[in-house]
Amino acid sequence: MNSKSQLKQWLMIGLMLLVLGLALGTASLAQAGNSLPERTPPTPTKERNEDHSGPAGAAIELVAPGHPGAWSVVQWQDINGDWQDVDGWQGSLDQSGQRRWWVAAKDFGTGPFRWVVGDTAAPTATSEPFHLPAVGAATLVVTLPAQ
Repeated sequence: MNSKSQLKQWLMIGLMLLVLGLALGTASLAQAGNSLPERTPPTPTKERNEDHSGPAGAAIELVAPGHPGAWSVVQWQDINGDWQDVDGWQGSLDQSGQRRWWVAAKDFGTGPFRWVVGDTAAPTATSEPFHLPAVGAATLVVTLPAQ
């Protein structure tokens, strides 16, 4: 083979590798898209005891003065972008429209989450998405305006 043929051959191989690399890179980006990493929902556990023995954690609190006694649930967004109820983080708001949940250290900084007030099929109110507190002893307060 002469050097001109070898050069053409190497250029073709290089071009094919470049096209293959671009195709793989584009496929990876398309697959990643705006999807969220796969994860499990938080598992609410018992709050710390009054003497502060027990696990360290943080808290999330909903303040919804226009919804006293209403049902509320915290939801997490799954890898497909769908909202899923957190089994242990649901219950009625108190008479001032508040609810508080304890957050385990293993769940610090995860998200997105949101509060839903009322029936999840037809909510009365929904908060903006948020992430759980990133450090212990912190309380993230989410406020919904009064109706």
